[in-house]
Amino acid sequence: MAAGITTSIRMPQEVRDLYETIAQATGRAKNDLMVEALLMEGQRRVHEIAMILEGGAQARAGQLSSIEDVVARFKDKGMLPADFDLDARDVDADDV
Repeated sequence: MAAGITTSIRMPQEVRDLYETIAQATGRAKNDLMVEALLMEGQRRVHEIAMILEGGAQARAGQLSSIEDVVARFKDKGMLPADFDLDARDVDADDV
């Protein structure tokens, strides 16, 4: 991994132990594994926020999408599993 800046975070022992286990099993450095995980999660969150903002702008403009279209878009973007079935949800009548 390329040189970068140094920072520190506090984490539970179980998280550190998890990355130690992964590092030993894969031969990769804990730092590289943690940077990869932080980058992937950060990118996912930025993308999710962008979609929320886009949806808000579309709603304000009166451009609403059906839930089926939203589910299809989320599947296409890997935000829902490909086999997700909107009709197969286990919804309790008390939850709606």
